[in-house]
Amino acid sequence: MKREILKYIVPERIPGFASALYDKVARTAVADYYRPLAEDIVAVIDFGKILDIGTGPGYLPIEIAKMAPNIKIDGIDLTKKMIKIARNNAEKANVLGQVHFEVGDANNLRFEDNSYDMVISSGALHAWKNPVRVINECYRVLKPGKEAWICDPATLVTEDAVKLLRSLKALDRLAYKWASLTSRLRAYGINEIHEIIGNTDFKDYQVEQGRWITIRLRK
Repeated sequence: MKREILKYIVPERIPGFASALYDKVARTAVADYYRPLAEDIVAVIDFGKILDIGTGPGYLPIEIAKMAPNIKIDGIDLTKKMIKIARNNAEKANVLGQVHFEVGDANNLRFEDNSYDMVISSGALHAWKNPVRVINECYRVLKPGKEAWICDPATLVTEDAVKLLRSLKALDRLAYKWASLTSRLRAYGINEIHEIIGNTDFKDYQVEQGRWITIRLRK
């Protein structure tokens, strides 16, 4: 009961003061996580429009854009500072022509029905207070016959990230403790995920458990 109450008290968004640290930690996972995931995505779609929900510092859209010049990616996040970081990262990677980042709420997407060729989300599932509503929004904006991929490496920490975390200053230590708390509070197990998906508009889906959880849903 305590866990359920805390899940609803803790905000969905990453606090602004934690954005810089999140970016540093996420950057250490580009080679081992974001790039391989981008390769998997580009293997099934090499043109069209992708929506990335909970884009954070934007590394997944950036890696996709590098690999597939015919794909356009919109990335949304609740944290204004995170969107600023994502735009800066895209500019450094020279992919601003392919990616667009904006502040947005996954519970109420501003996009039209059937407007995306793919919807993706990485590392955000455990933060959603109403995952059924968010996933139904994914369904709404996804084109018929297309897929949504939700990956949640809530506890994925690379060796480089461990080294980084050992040298944190006071504010960053606070940010890391906040992130660790929310990840533990909201991480969903396989049975919970099946229950969540069963209450959405998606009927065709797969759930895979590896180093992280991967959910593939088809409209």
